[in-house]
Amino acid sequence: MTINLSGKKSIVGRSPQDIEKYGFDGSGYIGKVLMSKGEKPVLGRKIFMDMTKPHLVLVCGKRGGGKCLAGDTLMTLEDGPVKKISELEFGGNKVLGLDHSSKISKLEKTEFYKRTVKKTLKVKLRSGKEIELTPEHPLLTVEGWKPAEELKPGSRIATPRKQPVFGNGFLRESEVKLLAYLIAEGHTTKNKVWFSNQDSSIINDFKNSVKDFDKRLSVKLSSENNYRVVNKGFKREISNDVRKNGKFSAGVRFNKQNAMKKWLEEIGCYGKKAAEKNIPQEVFRLPKPKLALFLNRFFSCDGTIYFDTNTNSWRASASSASEELARQLQHLLSRFEVISTLRKKNILLNNNKHTAFELELKGRNVKTFLLEIGFFGEKEIKQKRALQDLKNKNHNPNLDTVPKEIWELYRPKNWAFVGRQMGYSHPKALRESTRYSPSRQKLLQIARADGNELIAQLAESDIYWDMVKEVNEICGEKEVYDIVVPGGHNFVANDVIVHNSYTMAVMLEEFARLPFSVKNRISVIVIDTVGIFWSLKFPDRRNPEELADWDLKPSESEVRVLVPKGKLDFYTEKGLPVDGALTLKAAELDSVEWMALFKLTWKDPEGVLITTVVEQVKEKLGSYYGIDELISAVKNDTESTKLTRQALINRLKVAKTWGLIEKQGTRIRDIAKPGAITIIDVSAYRQAIGMEGTRDIIVALIGKKLFEERMLFRKEEEINVLKGKKRESAMPIVWMMIDEAHMFMPNDEENLALQVLLEWVRVGRQPGLSLLLATQRPNKLHPDAISQCDLFISHRMTSKPDIEAVAAIRPSYLHQDFDHMYAQMPKSKGYALIIDDNSEKIWMIKIRPRFSWDAGVTASAFTD
Repeated sequence: MTINLSGKKSIVGRSPQDIEKYGFDGSGYIGKVLMSKGEKPVLGRKIFMDMTKPHLVLVCGKRGGGKCLAGDTLMTLEDGPVKKISELEFGGNKVLGLDHSSKISKLEKTEFYKRTVKKTLKVKLRSGKEIELTPEHPLLTVEGWKPAEELKPGSRIATPRKQPVFGNGFLRESEVKLLAYLIAEGHTTKNKVWFSNQDSSIINDFKNSVKDFDKRLSVKLSSENNYRVVNKGFKREISNDVRKNGKFSAGVRFNKQNAMKKWLEEIGCYGKKAAEKNIPQEVFRLPKPKLALFLNRFFSCDGTIYFDTNTNSWRASASSASEELARQLQHLLSRFEVISTLRKKNILLNNNKHTAFELELKGRNVKTFLLEIGFFGEKEIKQKRALQDLKNKNHNPNLDTVPKEIWELYRPKNWAFVGRQMGYSHPKALRESTRYSPSRQKLLQIARADGNELIAQLAESDIYWDMVKEVNEICGEKEVYDIVVPGGHNFVANDVIVHNSYTMAVMLEEFARLPFSVKNRISVIVIDTVGIFWSLKFPDRRNPEELADWDLKPSESEVRVLVPKGKLDFYTEKGLPVDGALTLKAAELDSVEWMALFKLTWKDPEGVLITTVVEQVKEKLGSYYGIDELISAVKNDTESTKLTRQALINRLKVAKTWGLIEKQGTRIRDIAKPGAITIIDVSAYRQAIGMEGTRDIIVALIGKKLFEERMLFRKEEEINVLKGKKRESAMPIVWMMIDEAHMFMPNDEENLALQVLLEWVRVGRQPGLSLLLATQRPNKLHPDAISQCDLFISHRMTSKPDIEAVAAIRPSYLHQDFDHMYAQMPKSKGYALIIDDNSEKIWMIKIRPRFSWDAGVTASAFTD
């Protein structure tokens, strides 16, 4: 909660002389000054930012910084294994997260952080899942990301509906079965290996698996339904504790090493009591068929299927004395899109109280389980009956719905039209749907009838909206951890989806609100690496009261979105808001840029060949040629080997499929249009293999052409002034805004875009080029970009390397260390430190809320 005090307004980025001359004309409203801190911070005067003069602006940190998870939080890696987040500091494994189509995908992990905190929250869900995290860590709701501390029982958050991760680890079929049998109903303590079951099919299958595992082993009946694995021809050492009524009922001690015992020890499955059992990582790495086999045999032993007369529905379940094992099973089921509920139960066994953990499957999840995994043995009889009953049955979605709050964000354009399309006898009655949480299928039907592809995507997403059951505070000092996932800014942890640019979007909203007389002299170009700024086109009507407190109201911003031509069909088919295609002119790429694009060097035969060919084609055809002409020139080269020619031709053919490089590229004047905000969405090239340099080429060529054009038109403007005319030209002054700027201006490696952007940093302001660099990793950013900025805007940062990196900014009028100022900053979201070299002042402010839709924090639910 904050308190707003009305008062004067101030401006950053403008000198006292310009303030006196222009006042607040050509500025944008970005926030309010923080007057006092504490539990109820007090906000004062409005803060505006100059948008008419060239600037180098550095925006660091993230809204809601400091978010972290407990060290034992489990992360699923791309090849199947599950590790604690505290173990992910080293290694480049991808993790799971929601991509920009709301599907669970494998995303790159780039950074690892840890720190010590004194308080965490444990969030428990209706499904039985739990996650421990810092209070400010965001979790995804249908209304957007919300800090955990704002969630209450009854809130619904995003969890993965499925986690389709399967490895290529190898276990023999017999080994898979044996692990399932022994983890479910095996006993491996006191130097014994035995198995208890009374299903004849399972017993025979167990015996055959033992035989296939090692022909030197056999299975002997020890007592009723108890079977022991022994070495053939072994000599028994019989002791009183293993003899009972003349029979061996508790297993056997081995005189020599038993192969199965040795194997179980190697994979960590031997010697564990029932409450200590778990599934080894070898199982998590299995391909889909063998993982299904493991679950099939486990549930055939420790599971059950039954018809519940109370609900008139089929159910399946499995129990274990081990909580870890039960949670592992719940996770593995999610790989097959089987959603289960885990509950703790107290049971009586032989007049003693025991704790059990039961997994229960209901509704469509029973059918999915039977089709994907199923049972073996006697339970197959009930399975056949269940499948027959479920064949044409429509399941009540019950818990599997989209939160009711969706209706606060979306309503069809015409309820009656949609109702008729869906076959309602009274079409307007469909409006009653807003009183309930819609099923995924119903929301999908409404969205398709209404022609709303974004809502249709939400309905078909990989999200299961689980309900918060409890939020408990845990006090005590402990280490917590976080990772950076640039691909989606979220990841799956403990089978819950958790969050990983905002200030930039606020500035774009303000550029769009400038009066025409000012805006028409400016062109804004945004390099969107995540694919989120298209949402500026839509108003955010979720929190009108909050906006009113800031003297704002929901509104869209006029922007245009360009995507690489090769990706245009994908965007248009999905109904995503795109205004045109972007292409690069092949003749504008020199040989060095082609080599960088293909990751070649002068030492590579292909690098030498592309250099030769580019020069030949330029000399022959001038500035009008494409990839086909380069391929022809490679084919006709007589000095290179056939292998080199074919390798380069293959690279060029791949580049052609990108749909980015053509004979006739997009003209720079069509990109830098006066009065326009142009979003260049390069997110499609984030993780495409072999295309890592594509984004760099886009930034390098656009940056280079803009620099050249503005240098020419700057001369024209000065001549106009000398002639007594206005300082005007056909080319507006340009703002280029780059998200994740450290990728284009790294401090530790060469990059195609780096030298171009360094030219902007050093001399760009003279010809009228402004550069805004946004990054959450300033320690990875080139030091010149940090030291030469005239306007520094930073949200809370906790990483020591990042704080040390921005210390280079420290001007003489800054009398405190950065870490001290960050410590004074309120921990709730949106607060920022501003250092303004133009006025030589320091401000602590709160960034105003956005009035357009924020796909940066809701991209996982409503994204491109």
